[in-house]
Amino acid sequence: MNQTTSWTTDRIQAFLHRFFGEGNDAWPKMDPKHSWTARTEPFVKIALGDNDAPIVLPRWVAENQSYSMYAIVRDPADVGKTAELIEAFAGPTYIYCNMERGGLRPTLLNRDDPVERAVIDLAGERSTFRLTTGESDKYRQGLTDALLLMQQTYVRRPPRLWRVVKPVGRLIAEFDAALAAGGEAASLDLLEQLAAAGGLTATNLAHLKLKRLDRLGASTKVLEFPALQDVARQDPPAPVKAAILNAVYTVALEEPLAARNLEAAKSNLITHGRAVPELLAGDPRSYGPQAMTVLLLACVILKNAEAARRFVTAAEDLDQTPEIPTLVLNEGNALIAQASDDLDASTVAQPAESADTATPINDWPALFFALAEGDSAAKDALDEEQWALWPTPAEHDGNLAEFLDGLSDGAARELWRAVGSFIDAVGYDDPAPECAHAFIRNAVLFSRYSPGDLAALQALMEIALRAAPSAERYREILKDIGSETERWVAPERASVVLDFVDRLFLAACPEPEARTSLCSQLLGPLSAHSRRLNEADLAFARRLSDDLGIDFSWAAADEEGGAGQGVEFPSATLLLYSLDEAVLTRCTEELKRLAPAVKVLTAYDHVGTPQLRQKTRSADVIVVATRCAKHAATGFIDQNKTTKHVGYANGSGSASLLRAAIDTLRLATAEA
Repeated sequence: MNQTTSWTTDRIQAFLHRFFGEGNDAWPKMDPKHSWTARTEPFVKIALGDNDAPIVLPRWVAENQSYSMYAIVRDPADVGKTAELIEAFAGPTYIYCNMERGGLRPTLLNRDDPVERAVIDLAGERSTFRLTTGESDKYRQGLTDALLLMQQTYVRRPPRLWRVVKPVGRLIAEFDAALAAGGEAASLDLLEQLAAAGGLTATNLAHLKLKRLDRLGASTKVLEFPALQDVARQDPPAPVKAAILNAVYTVALEEPLAARNLEAAKSNLITHGRAVPELLAGDPRSYGPQAMTVLLLACVILKNAEAARRFVTAAEDLDQTPEIPTLVLNEGNALIAQASDDLDASTVAQPAESADTATPINDWPALFFALAEGDSAAKDALDEEQWALWPTPAEHDGNLAEFLDGLSDGAARELWRAVGSFIDAVGYDDPAPECAHAFIRNAVLFSRYSPGDLAALQALMEIALRAAPSAERYREILKDIGSETERWVAPERASVVLDFVDRLFLAACPEPEARTSLCSQLLGPLSAHSRRLNEADLAFARRLSDDLGIDFSWAAADEEGGAGQGVEFPSATLLLYSLDEAVLTRCTEELKRLAPAVKVLTAYDHVGTPQLRQKTRSADVIVVATRCAKHAATGFIDQNKTTKHVGYANGSGSASLLRAAIDTLRLATAEA
């Protein structure tokens, strides 16, 4: 029985009396003689009607003059589609919400509030949107009218199934791609979709959450994750093990080892590494030097010479020993030497070999072939990130692209599962432009324009352009990118669109006419609706327009509470972190104009340094772009920050970093 079938008229009626009871002056006790009856009653009639429309109700608190609308989803599976409906009818014109960060999300309601407690008792957690707007009557009236129109339209729609459910495999592929492309908000949105859609066990969902926290560098949150011990005990995939070990290194070992204090490191590991003994088994070859350091020191503490030998051997095979602290390596070797007389090398446990006698998947061509054939081993290779041990895809660039282009539609659709791993493996250093271009064609062929897909598409374009393509190839790439822009370019996705233009401007351009054409195609719809852009997007759109010599009009909203109205930020220190120096420079320049009182610090260190520690500790607000920054300084920043105001860019371009900076500054100002 779902919520809709359990919501009887009597139950909804009882809920309505609670909703319009204490704490809500919109329609006190649902008194028919109240002056706002005519305004509120249409929402109540729809709530009590024989339909499955989301329940929408107003709330007014006379004491503090606050106004909000509650949109309550009848079925948790409809959360995503309801958010799209609200965005379509109310949009950024009336709603105070970052519409681009994965769109609207349900609100965490307050159980101590009598009105919100009534909502929770009816619909549960995470099924309700609390929508607010400007303080003027005009905006409140507009929001109310828009939501009533939404409901009336919904009720009158033809009877049909409007919920299109994406397969779980597709959502996971989008999640991996968003993570790899630095799409922080997109990955969170996909995680919530996966939780709402069902089909994943709690354990698998926990694995995805840990992977995301690892990518954000949220080491403390990884170690505070509920039931972490149980997750470790259940032999999770290698990326999840690595996430836990990396977090332990950052929280417990990095600082004492830097100070060459081995005893403090051991003590910290005992305190923070309770899950580590569960991770000593298995093949360590996909771990980085940080994870390997944790494992080796754990072996020393546990006096497990057999495991220590295995980890040292793996580190030597992977040429990681120079990156493992000498103190730990020496301790590990001493333990091995001490036990060598008793240890028969022939009895050393070796990584378990697969019983599958099929062709092993040990490089990118084999992975692509296995995915196209629907081989389950390919999924295992992706889940375990076996590709981390393989040569870069750039070594097979042409062959991989040719293989992708020669597939049937069904097989080509399956290959998108690998796009996140491909982006991760290529990183910043080894562009594989032909394969990236083939993936772009794949995205266009199957209309992949969800927030996660767009983050991946932008990363693929960046990879393809980084290799300095010929003029002809450059035109082809831009033509493919621009082939269906009318399907995804809109003010609600302004920073995504601006990131595309920014990347085009920063990349080498062998064909200016093609670049101008695509940039005009991207900027045109934003210019037409420039009054709907917020101040960060509007400022950057103007800059890009000037940089590219494209003459568009960029009018700002001049109405009260409008998007174009500037915000004065008080004096504060802001740290921007990204591995892309050009992005940092452009973002800093815009921030100096938008928030002149804010002191902007920048950092692009790959690992923790004294300078980064000083900047992190002195910052009142921190904004991070996570693209290709895993296991690097993001964890260091998390450990050394002194502020709770940390934001993440939903992409790797200047526009998304600027928007994240403005949003985080605004939040910090509001909470000051």
